[in-house]
Amino acid sequence: MRYYGEEALGLIETLGMVPAISGADTMLKTADVQLISYENIGSTLVAVMVKGDVAAVKASVEAGAAAASEIGKLTAQNVMPRPIRAVGDVVSVHAVEDSSDEAETARPRAMGFIETFGIVFVLEAADAMVKAADVQLVGYENVASGYISVLVEGDVGACQAAVEAGVKAVEEMGAEIHSSLVIPTPHPDLRKITKIYDIENLLP
Repeated sequence: MRYYGEEALGLIETLGMVPAISGADTMLKTADVQLISYENIGSTLVAVMVKGDVAAVKASVEAGAAAASEIGKLTAQNVMPRPIRAVGDVVSVHAVEDSSDEAETARPRAMGFIETFGIVFVLEAADAMVKAADVQLVGYENVASGYISVLVEGDVGACQAAVEAGVKAVEEMGAEIHSSLVIPTPHPDLRKITKIYDIENLLP
């Protein structure tokens, strides 16, 4: 989606993907804003950007920052009421795609996420998650600097059981979970982000 700086811009930035996803879901549910950009910046930093009127963007960013902070580390937040056109061009480099596909605009199933350090531990988590409950492993993301996350989908109870099992499996290996999350009713626009990491899209 091209952004021209025509509306206020709201941004949150986190360490890792999972806090950013939590923040994005909350931002979209809190106020009348539109998801416009998502960027895996590198060195574990991830940014989410929304646009709307100033009041809506302020409310959205405040709520999203709080949600992200609850499960991980928020590194920055900002509201730009009237960004210049060139800022809009930079934001547009990282734009999420609009989709008219009914399957992608429909409300997704519950989502469960685990983010940890290193592929050895995240594969153990993924294995435990799918074995523990009726969930489907649909996504995988290497944020950088060793931060890796996995995404499962299913009903709420199954996602909760899966995430609990995945966390336990990693901790039993003596490793640390950076963040974990279950979203019972994800905002439909989250698919604009999570589809980037669909395993089917990543396979050669």
